[in-house]
Amino acid sequence: MFGFSRAWRTVCCALCVFALATVASAQAPAHAAISADPGSSNDDDHDDWSDFDDFEGDDDFDFQDRDDEDHRDDDDRDNDRESDHSGRDNEGRDEESNSGTGNVSDNSGASHHGSDDRDGASQSIDDMLYAIDYDNDGAEYVSGELLFMGTRRDLNAAIRLGYRVLSTQPLLSGGLVARLAIPSNTPAEQARTTLAEAAPDSVVALNHIYRSAQTRSVVAVSRAQPRVSPPRGVIGVIDTGLDASTLPDPAALLSQRALGGMRPVAREHGAMVASIATTLGARVHLLDVFAQTDDGALAASAERVAAALDWMISNRIAVINVSAQGPDNAILAAMVERAVQRGHIIVAAAGNGGPAAGPAYPAAYDGVVAVTAIDDRYRAYIRANRGGYLDFAAPGVNVPVEVGGSTAEVSGTSFAAPYVAAAAAAELHEPSLSGARRVINLLRERAQDLGEPGHDDVFGWGALD
Repeated sequence: MFGFSRAWRTVCCALCVFALATVASAQAPAHAAISADPGSSNDDDHDDWSDFDDFEGDDDFDFQDRDDEDHRDDDDRDNDRESDHSGRDNEGRDEESNSGTGNVSDNSGASHHGSDDRDGASQSIDDMLYAIDYDNDGAEYVSGELLFMGTRRDLNAAIRLGYRVLSTQPLLSGGLVARLAIPSNTPAEQARTTLAEAAPDSVVALNHIYRSAQTRSVVAVSRAQPRVSPPRGVIGVIDTGLDASTLPDPAALLSQRALGGMRPVAREHGAMVASIATTLGARVHLLDVFAQTDDGALAASAERVAAALDWMISNRIAVINVSAQGPDNAILAAMVERAVQRGHIIVAAAGNGGPAAGPAYPAAYDGVVAVTAIDDRYRAYIRANRGGYLDFAAPGVNVPVEVGGSTAEVSGTSFAAPYVAAAAAAELHEPSLSGARRVINLLRERAQDLGEPGHDDVFGWGALD
């Protein structure tokens, strides 16, 4: 009996092992199929990423101010200045002079959060890297790209010609803007001309690049904190992102959006422009439009600036500040015209190309208020552009700016523009064609005439400070 029971138990155990092995082998393929199934939990991850399409921008980016020393004219050296022309003071700080001598700094004096100005913030997996090319006039544009503005029907005509759509963005003020890939082995200008002829009711341009109109910034060792004026207007600032806590009055930042990335990134340039504006009593809506280029600097594309203007128009921001400079661009010109015709005042930096440079855009467009820079002795900034398109002059040489509890001295027409924008915003609270004309005439009456009597190519109608 004992022997039989032992044998029986052995047989039962063998049967159990066989049954378990059979079940496991049958389930293994099913498990493998589930792991590879597109409808599994991996798809949830995909859905999470697709939600980012709802953001207003689709690229994170970094910032570095672009030095303009290469543009200086030899005649700049004729200007006198009481400061040390070596570009360094006794405490080892870079110091701007209005003389044309000395070295341009690397703008390291006011970086935020301990970041390097070249990087400024950690890269994310979807960072835009603009590859730069040059058009027939030597202007920078995003390599391989055309910019298209029109209707969906116009865009379909482009697609039939073989232009590949890289992205589309409906314009809140009407129509759409699309980035198109230039067909391979086709010169950019030929591609633009062909498409313009095929869709004559559209606007076609290269996706040009715009740089900040700043030359340098210097940390000041000691200076009294600026007094913030009472609130008296609203400005839409198209620039880099900022950290609201670094402003003299953080509550003055009403909103901030990214058109150059998934989220705004705090950068020196936008913070300083906004700091000047808010110190003068303006409150600010900021649109961050900058992305990184393959030369390591930051720039805004025509597409981003046009989209920012569209947002300002649709949200009825009466006064808009653009402290960036670049080439003439048909789509940017169309958006500027649209804003001006609807009663907005656009204030733009005149540019830092030097006295011999050509016009800088968007400042040189009809209807835009172009602002040049002067020093504290009302002398023209040696690196500022000159021309008949200039409207006003404002402080823009060694201007003290509070950022994050520290004070920096900054130079460039970028920092002159918000002085005029703040003055306009104090008078114009809603877009109005007649109101905008009235305010501009009022500013002309207030301006202190400099240089030749009346309007001139160096100071425009005169100084506002």
